[in-house]
Amino acid sequence: MNLLKTKKLLALGLLSWSLPASALHIMIDPGHGGVDTGAVHGAAKEADLVLKVAQRLKTILEKNTDFKVSITRTTDRNLGLPSRVKMAEDAKADLFVSLHANAASDQRAKGVEFFFQNNLPPDEESLFLASQENQMVLNSKELHDISGGDELSKKGDVAAIVEDLRRQNRMESSLHLSKTLTQVWNADSSATHATIKQAPFYVISKTSMPSVLIEIGFLTNPREAKRLLTTEYQSDLAQKIYSALLSYKEKMDNRTAKTLD
Repeated sequence: MNLLKTKKLLALGLLSWSLPASALHIMIDPGHGGVDTGAVHGAAKEADLVLKVAQRLKTILEKNTDFKVSITRTTDRNLGLPSRVKMAEDAKADLFVSLHANAASDQRAKGVEFFFQNNLPPDEESLFLASQENQMVLNSKELHDISGGDELSKKGDVAAIVEDLRRQNRMESSLHLSKTLTQVWNADSSATHATIKQAPFYVISKTSMPSVLIEIGFLTNPREAKRLLTTEYQSDLAQKIYSALLSYKEKMDNRTAKTLD
């Protein structure tokens, strides 16, 4: 890759993660599990429901060689939020897709919601939801004494600029993925309405790759809960997510190709 092309990629933030040579690596994250059941309403349990949708999505993705797929859990087991993030980082995933199911005090609440992390202050409702979903996480930071001359300072400045470009690109790509998902959902007149929101969920805040957290529906809405429990609707949810991922990959591939021209 020549210097000009490298500068183009850096300007677009495309060096923020390894560009997939052939397959886009998706890390699917079924939320909750084990003793952490998530939302429960009647016969519907969030941890079980999102695992079923995740497994259906994984099966669909594995049939397309344009994708590589990993999953954070395949059974009903407890898995901490830092562990989920670490799995995505260790796997060097290109996208992180976390699946959840919603609940509300108002049984009329319904619909699918796509969350991504950005720098804007979240609305109170989204902040409350994130605080419910997030488990207790202890973050420790090691303090290092940094010393050195002007050369070290310059290296630090460059690193800060690159990191800022990476963060900006991650947020823009996450928003683009969320928009693509919304377009797929709202193109289907029979589908429940979908909206985009942002909130500081741990898993989409801490991953270095573009990410989205999908609330697939409200368990507290009787009609929606009934649909969520059917295998047909679970398959439909997985197919819609797959269609959005396919569209996202095609757009990103086109964007990369134009940049390298």
